[in-house]
This record gives sequence, structure tokens and C-alpha cells, in this order.
Amino acid sequence: MKNSIINLFFSVIIILLFASSMQAQIKVGILPRLSASEMTEMFKPLVSHLSAELGQEVEMVIPKDFDTYMKMLKSGEFDYAYANPNVYVEAKNSLGEGVEPLVLAVETGSGKTFSGCFLVKKGSPLKSVSDFKGKKMIFVDEKSAGGYLTQVTELVKAGILKKDIKLLPFAKKHTNVALAVQNGVADVGGIRTQDFDKIKNTVNIPDVIILTETVAIPNWPLFKLPKARQEINNKMKEALLKLQPGAAKSISVLKSAKLDGFVETSDSDFDSMREVAKAKAEF
Repeated sequence: MKNSIINLFFSVIIILLFASSMQAQIKVGILPRLSASEMTEMFKPLVSHLSAELGQEVEMVIPKDFDTYMKMLKSGEFDYAYANPNVYVEAKNSLGEGVEPLVLAVETGSGKTFSGCFLVKKGSPLKSVSDFKGKKMIFVDEKSAGGYLTQVTELVKAGILKKDIKLLPFAKKHTNVALAVQNGVADVGGIRTQDFDKIKNTVNIPDVIILTETVAIPNWPLFKLPKARQEINNKMKEALLKLQPGAAKSISVLKSAKLDGFVETSDSDFDSMREVAKAKAEF
């Protein structure tokens, strides 16, 4: 009888410890603009940094595509999200006050903003956005800021609407867009400008060039979601702001992610992204 009570006691302790460790795990959903393996390698040092700073395990969650990411975000499977500014604005609209940006990424080469671009093949007769009427165009995803929405803004500015082009099915990955242009499947492709060099190092696209870039929009925020615990939010923000642009620690932690650091931000910084969303509605 005594042994049974002791065994029961230790079983309860183990269950409580397991439950506590599960509760302590902090999940950060990272939008998969590149392959899961690439994104994992890029952000592994940052996740290790956050785990050490917070004293709790931080798990990096990289779903297979944009659609899966949005479903997981909206169903509460992440505590925090690192995603493009359009995803932040959409999350804020759909989930409300529980969504707030903590920091803004400063990207190597582009800073606090980034742009999309239009890809064509070398020797293409297309010289400007106004030449795109009637052409086959391919983009990443309807929620991709750098691979669709910024390009839509430029199309609308040029007086080109969806009915004026041959819009191919979304490619889901920036790499697939570049390959579609290389292989002649599409006349024009749209991706995030800063991903072009990464893509050239991973796939064979010798004939693909950037024709022109789009309007610049705020870089990616890391933002809290309704599931995030209040006692962690400030610690998370402090841990990220320790990685200031130019600091030695930032270089060691963020080099693989092609980031220089993180800076303060607020919801109003994303009003320009909301203007881009209006262009999409017109498109």
C-alpha cells in the first residue's frame, strides 16, 4: 500500500512537471517565404538567443505554406508571429487588440523597409510596368507583401487591373516564381527584391533579371498574438531590442537571417501597408 502511494505521488509529480514544461514552451510562427529548411537555418541562432534570454524553450514553427500559416495563426497555435506587414495588418483586423507589434526587423541591405520586384528574362521586350497588359504574370501568394501586394500597387498605378493580365496560379514560393520566368511559363514574375540573390544561389535561373522594383513598405514585425502571456511580452521585446543594428551580439545571432537587428515600432508604422491593401481591393 505504501509503495502504491509513493508510486502515485511520483507519477503526479512527473505529470505536473511535463505539463509545466509544455506550458513554458513559447511558439513563434515564422512565415515561410523560402523553404522550411532554409528558414530553419536562417533563424536557428535567433531562437537559441531567445530561449536563453527568456529562460524558457522557444520553438520555431514554420508551416509548409502561406495558407497553412494563416490558419495556424488565426486558430491560436502561435504565441508570437514573425511575418510580413500584410500578415500583421490582417491579424490585427481579424483578432483585435490582442495583436500588437513588439519590434521591427532591420534587414541587411534594405533597412527598416523592403520592396517587391518584377522579374523578366534577359532580352524581354517588356521595359516598364505599363507594358504588362495581356502578359502572363505569376506571383507568390495573395497574402505575400513582397511577392504580390506591392506589385499590385504598381499595376494599379499604371492603370492595369486583374482583367488586363493573364494571372497564373500562385506559385507559393519565391523560388517557384523565378523558375516560372526562367522556363518561359510566365512573362513576368513578382517576388521580394531582397530574396532574389538568395534564390540565384539555390536554383538555376541564369536568364532571369529584375526589371524594376516596387514601392517600399515596412519590414517584417515580430508581433504578439492573443495567446501570448503578458509576463513574457516585455521579456521578449527586451531580448529582441538587445539585438540593435551594429552590435556585436546582433551580428553573431542574426547574420544567417540576413538581419542587422530590431528596433522599436508601433501599429501606426503599418498604415502604409494598409494603403497597399486598398490597392489590392481596387485590383
